[in-house]
Amino acid sequence: MAEDRGFPDDASDELRSVFAGFGGPHDVHGITWLTWAELETTDWQETDASGTRTRASAAGIDTDWGRVWSVMRILSEVHGPEKRTPCRLVPLTRG
Repeated sequence: MAEDRGFPDDASDELRSVFAGFGGPHDVHGITWLTWAELETTDWQETDASGTRTRASAAGIDTDWGRVWSVMRILSEVHGPEKRTPCRLVPLTRG
């Protein structure tokens, strides 16, 4: 849906500091971002390459991601649907 976009250019200094604390782009896996406008227009019934797993089953409202989507919806009401929202900061070091 929004793979490999990297760290948002307009991220706050505080978020940049947290990111740097994990080692930055060379030590962190899975950095991307997503806007509510993109999420709102997502085809949740689209399947993976096997044709058996939908986006809804992997990351839909009924998964753990559902809480993230709820927060993003609320933030979009305050800041607008085009505001970038970091959606994954996973501190996995390489090696």
